[in-house]
Amino acid sequence: MSIVNKEFDTSDKTFLASGKTKSIYQLNKDDQYVLIVSNSSITAGDGAKKDVLPNKDIYSTTTTVNVFKVLQLSGIQTHFIKQVEPNSFIAKKCSMIPLEVIVRRLATGSYLKRNTHVTEGTKFNPCLIEFTFKDDVQHDPLVTETDILGMDLKIGGVAITSKVLSQLRHIAQQSFEALEKAWQSLDVTLVDFKVEFGITPQGELILADVIDNDSWRIWPKGDKNLMKDKQVYRNIPVSSPSPSGNSGPILNTLSDHQKKMIEDNYAWVASSTEKLVEFTAAQTSNNNPTSSRSNSVPNIHSAQQYHNNVNNNNNNQQTNINNLVNINSPLVGIIMGSQSDWETMKLAANTLTTLGVPFETKIVSAHRTPDRMFDYARSAKSRGLKIIIAGAGGAAHLPGMVAALTPLPVFGVPVQSKALSGVDSLLSIVQMPAGIPVGTVAIGAAGATNAALLAAAALASFYPSIELNLDIYRKKQTDAVADAPVDNPPIHPHSHNIPSAPQPISTPITPLTPSPSNATSILTAIHNNSSINNNNNIVAPLPVHPTPLINNNLTPTSSRTNRSQSPLPSGNGSNISQDKTPLSTFVLSTCRPSALVLPPGSVIGILGGGQLARMTAIAAAQLGYKTHIFCPESDPSATHVSTYFTKSNYNNYSALDSFAKQVDVVTYEFENIMVEPVEYLTTKVAVFPDPKILKTCQDRVMEKTFIQSLDIPTAKFQSVESFEGLKSAIEKIGYPAILKSNTMGYDGKGQVKLTDSVDLEQAWKKVTSETSASKAILEQYIEFESEASVIVARGLDGSELTFPLVTNKHRNHILRQTIAPAQLPESLHRQAREIGNKIARSNGLVGVLAVELFVVKNQTTGDYQLLVNELAPRPHNSGHWTIEGCVTSQFEQLIRCVCGLPLGSVDLMKRITEEEYIQQQLPPIVMTNLLGAEVNSWEKTLQTKGSHLHIYAKGDAREGRKMGHITQLP
Repeated sequence: MSIVNKEFDTSDKTFLASGKTKSIYQLNKDDQYVLIVSNSSITAGDGAKKDVLPNKDIYSTTTTVNVFKVLQLSGIQTHFIKQVEPNSFIAKKCSMIPLEVIVRRLATGSYLKRNTHVTEGTKFNPCLIEFTFKDDVQHDPLVTETDILGMDLKIGGVAITSKVLSQLRHIAQQSFEALEKAWQSLDVTLVDFKVEFGITPQGELILADVIDNDSWRIWPKGDKNLMKDKQVYRNIPVSSPSPSGNSGPILNTLSDHQKKMIEDNYAWVASSTEKLVEFTAAQTSNNNPTSSRSNSVPNIHSAQQYHNNVNNNNNNQQTNINNLVNINSPLVGIIMGSQSDWETMKLAANTLTTLGVPFETKIVSAHRTPDRMFDYARSAKSRGLKIIIAGAGGAAHLPGMVAALTPLPVFGVPVQSKALSGVDSLLSIVQMPAGIPVGTVAIGAAGATNAALLAAAALASFYPSIELNLDIYRKKQTDAVADAPVDNPPIHPHSHNIPSAPQPISTPITPLTPSPSNATSILTAIHNNSSINNNNNIVAPLPVHPTPLINNNLTPTSSRTNRSQSPLPSGNGSNISQDKTPLSTFVLSTCRPSALVLPPGSVIGILGGGQLARMTAIAAAQLGYKTHIFCPESDPSATHVSTYFTKSNYNNYSALDSFAKQVDVVTYEFENIMVEPVEYLTTKVAVFPDPKILKTCQDRVMEKTFIQSLDIPTAKFQSVESFEGLKSAIEKIGYPAILKSNTMGYDGKGQVKLTDSVDLEQAWKKVTSETSASKAILEQYIEFESEASVIVARGLDGSELTFPLVTNKHRNHILRQTIAPAQLPESLHRQAREIGNKIARSNGLVGVLAVELFVVKNQTTGDYQLLVNELAPRPHNSGHWTIEGCVTSQFEQLIRCVCGLPLGSVDLMKRITEEEYIQQQLPPIVMTNLLGAEVNSWEKTLQTKGSHLHIYAKGDAREGRKMGHITQLP
């Protein structure tokens, strides 16, 4: 029986503690749980005034319970178990950490009093997170991380370290964002809130206490004047002073009218939170990709079923999703002839795990253990199995023999053999006599994966949960297909290539399997529930995670020797994550630009192994950091200068798990990487820039919509999803126009200039075929004077700097030269800085971002204007000149940003400012790309005075391929 369904004896209890608005009792028969009973008191000013609000105990409990349901549906662990009375609920017993974590989206209240220079309503993105220390005598003072660490707190046997504080920030921010999204569905702005945390006797760090209308500020329609929270009570002045000599609170300060108004507010909030639960349950049930991450929703049940079950236990409503079956026993048997076959067959196991299909595995050789094979096949149906997947190599009699012994469907997987590369296995399995069918799949890795997919498809009609997972899997498979070809593409699980060492299939996020956002400890806890019995059966709810392909000089612990060991409890009894939590949660409560968040010696993970990663790794080494490259190529340029290397597909989630454990922060070198793996990494380790920015920059329509929302001009555009849509769009945009693929286009690929003489249908086919895109964007053709770009950097503390505006010259749509600074009026340099900073500030950038621009001249007035063309959330080709041309290069600036270091100067060489450089009319700095065979002129370049040569060591010098660059200083 689940804890939710458990009956608690609330009559047998012992009083533990009471506060201003609640009392806490230990349940004597279940001493791991407590009963929390609300009262109807409402206080303000640290208890300076106090009133009794009719039914507040019920409103507060209702609000708290609903908030906890929203958080649990969003995958956030809390101490809430179940509501037992209108004014009370059962919760896990905790040792409370004497800290409140305050999360602020908008500046208001006490924050404004401490920061008088800030305007009310200023938006924090990301949220501002602060701590207060629970001390009524000192009125819960604001404290910094240094203050807290200096207290040497140890709660429930757990030391409150920087790691724990990081977890508090992370969970608090996740909780705020989940509630913020839910409130937005009712057109209510969640301004800020405060939460508390506890440590269970098992060492579990969870959100605890209550979250009711006293815990937040909420403004319907974003209007402060419509507030419904406790601040309304705080704002009511006390009409009569405290009696002389009475140091206690002033009692009964409200008039009947005021009391009714506040009671109505609390009732409205309690009722509204019911809708928040419904909204969140619906979002989670529909597997909305923008919903909050999940790390505690049950493995088999959907969030909607979980929500309904909780409500059912509260006698609120009947569950209405009875067709989602709770699958616990194995439905599929995976058998193989020998241990060596497991390298192939574990791909079937991983795929079934991804799809939420319980399975068992066993070695049953047709030749060496025939009795075991007979027993397995004949008992399979009676034990509840529905399908058998049998893998064998060489003679490969196992699938056919098993098919002859059981009425269950059998899928045969030919395992690659040494003698005939698996052709013998294939023929042995496929050539069955009539009446004894075996569904035979491809040889090796692809066959193992496909056998699992066929099994899931056969089961889907009977198990809606599997059907849902299969639909999600198919969609992710489709989304993973690149829109355009690239050099050295990754091998996807569905590729026809056979990897030399089979890698586990990627694990899509589904509501029915453990989400990537689960803390590693949760994954470990579930994984430890797998049982291996004496008969070699493995009932596996999670895939086996082998070590990814890593350089020989890297061991799992070699990169961690500089890091102090976690003092947190270990073993199965602890649910506190032993891994790092996202660095983004280290945003300090007081902005200290010089704060070293990551010290030298830490490891920076980089997704991608090209020249940008190479130059980033060099910059990191200069600051004393190590780098770990993650990419699918065999000999990428960046690995020549990096510390560690993992060769893996980007969507190999097992490899990502291992990678995340070995790095302290992650960034990426290009924006055409799949978003899902990057989002997955954010649940394990900090990733900058935020993948939300990456997602925006990958979609041209989304990108331009975002830019225009900031009142920054772009070319006019229309989204195009079909040829018919193109004909409609051209009527709105007019000729000439540019048709571009909406995603994956680069260096001119997937683009066509449209004039009235161009065949629209042929243009549509060209754009979609070149990039395999299904959608496009039609943009107004801009007659620009020149192309330009500006690179903006933004640190963890919100500090911003922009590199000088530069002019870019292209050849065949590939950047040929960059001239720095741009020989343009100072007004345009100023405008570019403003554009860059506004974009960085609005999307919460941490890192560097390139803004590509058109310089447009008004032929009537002669004035210039900048239009934004594209964004790139990474170092950019047009910023390579900064290595020698600026005090701080774009690559060093990226390292400073993601590690929390102060930003470096962007002044040009000779340490003069951009304005001084322009005023003195100094010769520009020129960066020239070396394309293809041009790199062979390297010796001549070295003889040129003032030139700085960079060769990327990328191998074949194909035409148009960027092989290096030269920066010519005046």
